[in-house]
Amino acid sequence: MPAYAGYVNMSLSRSTTGWDRRREVQLERFELIALQLFADLGYRGVTIDDIADAAGVSARTLFRYFPTKEDFLLSYPRRTMAPVLARIAALAPAPDPFPVTWQLIRDRFLDEPPEMALLHLWRRAAAGAPEVHARVKGDHQHALLDALTTYGIRCLGTQPAEEVRARLTAGVIVGMELAMIEMLGRSTLSAEEIVAITERTLLAASRVALVGGADPVAAG
Repeated sequence: MPAYAGYVNMSLSRSTTGWDRRREVQLERFELIALQLFADLGYRGVTIDDIADAAGVSARTLFRYFPTKEDFLLSYPRRTMAPVLARIAALAPAPDPFPVTWQLIRDRFLDEPPEMALLHLWRRAAAGAPEVHARVKGDHQHALLDALTTYGIRCLGTQPAEEVRARLTAGVIVGMELAMIEMLGRSTLSAEEIVAITERTLLAASRVALVGGADPVAAG
């Protein structure tokens, strides 16, 4: 099973019934309370009992939904990542996967940016848990790379040269997306300016890479 399957299933299995929606609202409330405590007191200075007290529920209730303290930090990035992976999985094959997948990532970054207050809160909350922050970043990159590579192979085929192209295309897009997210909220640049800089940088890099040589994939 691909590494991203759990994310996609999580997104697709979300029910629209009133009961499930109320449950989701409650879980997001628990998550926000935990993030605020982590941001204010430090991740290592907060216990599950502290979160339960602030939420007005028992620790046993929290354990049903968040088995470990780490899960409070993992929930937000997984929830935001799931729709992207589902959309990639639903893409129809194309002759060149790069324009299709980059357009999807680009449009989401511009049209559905993360709520900045929540992003800043999560970053503050995770600052005291660098190992969790690293895991989140690694999980995000791996899941996106897996999804994009799978799509690229569907587009190009499984021959060695085509698989290399699919993996390289996926790697480039993952790097671009990571750089854009890291810049978001950490500079005065708008999302539109970040995307424009990213695309200009990619264009300049592709020109440099092809100077003085033929395209080995096309030549083969």
